Amino acid sequence: MSETLRQEPGRTEAAFALLAHLCAEAGAHRAATPASPALQRAAARVEDWAGFLRLVERHRVPGLVHVGLGGLAGTVPEEVRRTLAGKAQALARQNLATVAALVRLQKLFDAAGIEAVFFKGALVGQRAYGSIAVKHGKDIDFLVRPEDLDAVFALLAGEGYQPDFPAPPLTPAKIDALRAFQMEAVMSDPVRGVQLEPHWRLTENRRLLPLQPLLAAAGRRESLAGVPIHGFHPDDEFAYLCVHGARSGWFRLKWLADLHALLVGRTQEERLRLYRHAEARGAGPAALLALALCRDLFDLPLPTALARPAEAPLQRAMRRLCHAFLREERPQTSLRAVALLPMLHAMACGPAHVGTEILRWTVNCQDALDLPLPRRLYLLYPLLRLPLWLGRLLTGKGLLRRRQPAR
Repeated sequence: MSETLRQEPGRTEAAFALLAHLCAEAGAHRAATPASPALQRAAARVEDWAGFLRLVERHRVPGLVHVGLGGLAGTVPEEVRRTLAGKAQALARQNLATVAALVRLQKLFDAAGIEAVFFKGALVGQRAYGSIAVKHGKDIDFLVRPEDLDAVFALLAGEGYQPDFPAPPLTPAKIDALRAFQMEAVMSDPVRGVQLEPHWRLTENRRLLPLQPLLAAAGRRESLAGVPIHGFHPDDEFAYLCVHGARSGWFRLKWLADLHALLVGRTQEERLRLYRHAEARGAGPAALLALALCRDLFDLPLPTALARPAEAPLQRAMRRLCHAFLREERPQTSLRAVALLPMLHAMACGPAHVGTEILRWTVNCQDALDLPLPRRLYLLYPLLRLPLWLGRLLTGKGLLRRRQPAR
């Protein structure tokens, strides 16, 4: 591990260090071999095994940790092993149900002539770990064209999926507001226990990962249950995962573990090529941050050409914040994670991105959902943000409506 993790660990840091080691082992497919001396030392330092299990839950990596424990014998308490085995089995069952729903959706979209591109979730699990069973996945993410939203929502409603965000009913005015001011919706099927996230953009910042090149490069490279799935090109998946992690503050270790598993078998030249591709998609600073964090946490060598850029002041500041978020108990509620890191990332991307970031904060999508206006009056939403916020506060609806946490 890097110097960040070589410091004399306290109880929490010792548990986190073991967690990172085990995720690295699972990603490198070394679980069937005897544990390395470094991994054995990391396990021997852990005193608070209950705290370790809480970290596993917090970072959503029970499947990876269960796989990574395969090389450790006699060091981890048997009760901890049994608990993790149970969580891993439950995760595998959940993933099978999710894959079944994903396959059905692919068939439905094909029949309806709707272009949907699936990403994250089972496809990344299969690419990264050679299995759909070990990666945690809370929902099914897919990208559609904004003009297809009405048809998508109608098709999903016919399948029994109900909107969680925004609240029903999904009127044409609400769908227009979503197109203009949001990038995703959340729907769930209470019978199947499956949650969906239809996207029509991949980030709040419209300058990152433009839609058309991603759709043009997408294809059916992998199959699930024998059905070819329309997914991102692997290079675009890398770029997206870097942006998703950066915009969320990399506060869950599972995101970095997945990225590490996708990168660990590649040469430095291949990793540099992936960085250049992300750079061409507008995601260079996010990719640089991700590669540097993989170096810090998993000892994945940084391409030589990127060593100096990784030490630029904005990159160092973002990296320090991410290390702090990884160790916080509830980082998703942190103002630094919600506002400061995205702004630092926008600054690293360039002045135009800063303007876009400021502009998106002038409108609260919930205002457009609560008070639908004709498109020609959308410019009023920045002026209405404070009055509408005060109205929700006075009527007991809270400071903010439900904000979907990063998975």
